[in-house]
Amino acid sequence: MISKKATHAINALVFVAALPAGQSVTTADLASQVGLSVSYVESLLKTLREGGFIRSTRGPGGGYDLAMPAERISVWSVVAAFDPHPQPLVVEGPDQIDLEAALGMAFDTYFESVLSATFIADHVHLAEGLHRNAKPQNWSFGIKPLAPRWVPDAPNSVFQLSQFVVPSSASWHA
Repeated sequence: MISKKATHAINALVFVAALPAGQSVTTADLASQVGLSVSYVESLLKTLREGGFIRSTRGPGGGYDLAMPAERISVWSVVAAFDPHPQPLVVEGPDQIDLEAALGMAFDTYFESVLSATFIADHVHLAEGLHRNAKPQNWSFGIKPLAPRWVPDAPNSVFQLSQFVVPSSASWHA
């Protein structure tokens, strides 16, 4: 079966996949949307980032977004990143077959094939309503994302000064 940690990671990925293109989500916003603590979401995001499912951007306006299209992220690959694969069935001899273990392995194989054919993108429609209710981003220190840098139209050195000098015919005296 799927552990709670893997289930929470799948929910977080579905939420991130439902973001509009080019948008990212902070750890705090993601934690509030999926109803988990920030520290727990950070541990999920660390494993997801190490698994190559998401990428992070630092600084104002930064956050987490998908590292690959949601259509390429199978639910099984996320589960496998959080849960160890079941151990293969060991049979000591031809007359020592454990029926319960054999059925369990057959179930695990079927379960893996179903989750391998299911992708995060298949569930994005479930998270789309969450974004409409999302609050605008609260910056804890009153910092807003930086405006684009203003670059003055001025000489870069004294050798370029002649390009910016007012012609001599102009009069500065009134």
